[in-house]
Amino acid sequence: MAALLAAAPQAMGTEWDFGARVGYESNVNRSLDDAEADTILTAYAAYDRSPSGESRVDWTLRAALSGSAYASDSDLNQVTGTIAPGVSVFLSPVWSLNVSPFLRGKAVSDSEQSAIAYGVRATLSQRWNPRFYTGQYYSYTNSNADEEVYSYYENALGILAGVNWTPSFFTEIGYEYAHGDSFVTTNSPITAASLPGRGRGYRYSYSQAFSALVVKETVDRNSFGINAGYDFTSALFAISGYTYARESGDLGSLDNHSVFMGLGYRF
Repeated sequence: MAALLAAAPQAMGTEWDFGARVGYESNVNRSLDDAEADTILTAYAAYDRSPSGESRVDWTLRAALSGSAYASDSDLNQVTGTIAPGVSVFLSPVWSLNVSPFLRGKAVSDSEQSAIAYGVRATLSQRWNPRFYTGQYYSYTNSNADEEVYSYYENALGILAGVNWTPSFFTEIGYEYAHGDSFVTTNSPITAASLPGRGRGYRYSYSQAFSALVVKETVDRNSFGINAGYDFTSALFAISGYTYARESGDLGSLDNHSVFMGLGYRF
């Protein structure tokens, strides 16, 4: 649920930032019956061109490159690059709208999971006063992986609210609902006859990376998150967050708890 931070207030104009984060996930293998936890170290660099505030309509651009290393499961190590141009419209002194198509490429050590994704995101933001802001967003993603079982489409809706407690410190909470394809892993024996509808519409295969059967199905996901950030200086900042996600489909449900903390530098 990284998208939770997307509507947080940003400085006007152009900005570069880079940093590192350490995170933990309770179910990195997306298992229905044998969840495995792991620690993840991520380094990133990003460029943001935000609206200047000098005109009612302006263009935006975000480009980011990140690399993640998993402490236990190196098959999940990955490098991801994203580019997202967009248009922002200031509807009023309080309301603004940003629409941004995106293209994302991901190279994973387990090459079956490497993918090219495209989609669009529309974010409606409200800055009620210098301290309090809210946001709502819709996003569509279509991801095409090297192995079909890892390909997916997804529609997601989210809301968030945040408070700038001081010029240096903010917190925010958010919720997201998503519907679309996903994959789960299981150590239980599954055949086409044992799947709902005798397997019609399902994709499944054995994964060496997960040492388990991987099944693709349509799911509903509900995610809840809280984030906090602190600026030590105008350049150096810290950020942390926690997200709980529950995903449900015909094969069952899985839960994932994720937490991260990191440092960044902007200029």
